[in-house]
Amino acid sequence: MSLLLVAIVHDKDADRVVDALRRARHGSTRIPSFGGFLGTANTTLLIGADEQDEGAIVEIFQRECSGRQVEVPLVMLDRLRDASPRVVSYGGATIFVVNLQRVIRI
Repeated sequence: MSLLLVAIVHDKDADRVVDALRRARHGSTRIPSFGGFLGTANTTLLIGADEQDEGAIVEIFQRECSGRQVEVPLVMLDRLRDASPRVVSYGGATIFVVNLQRVIRI
């Protein structure tokens, strides 16, 4: 079965991921995107793959993407009365795997 992997990665990890996918002969389409909560720069990757390649592709993301911590402005948390900053962990990758009914190439 054919799959579509939609992966959202931090912009700082995107070049490494795309290069690793290319070396492993997995094509991808790169789309700039932005996170809603933190408003950080991300990259959304669209990857068409066969079902048996899913594990190898996910391993590339695990190897090339890293988590980060960022101090969130208190105004974003609606916590203006608090004096201490809040640190949020984010990063890595979020990958959506979708089964495709068919692929049409024109």
